[in-house]
Amino acid sequence: MGTGDRVTVPPPGEEATRTAREAGLGVYLRGFRAHHTEGERRRGVPPSALLLLGVAALWLPVLATRLVGTWAGILLLVPPFGLLGRLVWRYGKVPSASLRPDEYVYLYERGLLCPGTDGGARAVPWGAVTAMHQDVTRTYVHGGYAGTRYAYRLSTGGRRAVTVDGFINEETVPKPTDSQIRELAQIVLDETVRRALPTAVSALEEGGSVAFGEVALDGRGITLPSGTSPWERVRRCELRGDGLVVVRTAGGGRWARESREIPDFPVFWALVKELA
Repeated sequence: MGTGDRVTVPPPGEEATRTAREAGLGVYLRGFRAHHTEGERRRGVPPSALLLLGVAALWLPVLATRLVGTWAGILLLVPPFGLLGRLVWRYGKVPSASLRPDEYVYLYERGLLCPGTDGGARAVPWGAVTAMHQDVTRTYVHGGYAGTRYAYRLSTGGRRAVTVDGFINEETVPKPTDSQIRELAQIVLDETVRRALPTAVSALEEGGSVAFGEVALDGRGITLPSGTSPWERVRRCELRGDGLVVVRTAGGGRWARESREIPDFPVFWALVKELA
């Protein structure tokens, strides 16, 4: 464990150690500054929507002042400026070196451990993960790059999925208080390939197919919601910078989905590039 980890991420406590042992996670390796939550995490509100809401919130007091009176306009100004102050306080403050339990993740030999705010912990063994969905979103403000959110949702059968995520600015020098999601993400991606790729390759070699959500691959072609296209009719497979995956087939056919909608996307994309 590096010096920065010892300073910023507390070592596993007694409850976390017990949970990791019962889950068979093996040896503790290190801690990461990265957020985690259970269940489906909602995507952020687009900046354009926030701008429209801000304009509407400021226009209403002006309209009320003209129609009712000055005091009505003043009263209607309180909510938008109160919300603005809260946002400035929440997002403008310097990150603290003291982390909440949902702001760090423990890496073990055979999985992750996510501490809970109630003192407990949630173990995510690599062997229990059934699918991984990745969501990488770059944010721009006034045309300038502001940062990137990395999120990785790990499904584990019947239990609620666990999402590990973080927001970082990749154009600035990392600080000790910055999220370490990029380092953790590479481990998650490597484990996804290690878990799913050999099984997928074996299925293809035996003449079977491999499903990735609504699309399936086999040695003969790709099966889309619109039908099956032989590989020789696939004209182009493209992964755009905004995360959109596009498959074009002969005759003008086109299938497009965001990469976050495709389970185990690194495995899917590796197979598509090889088979196409």
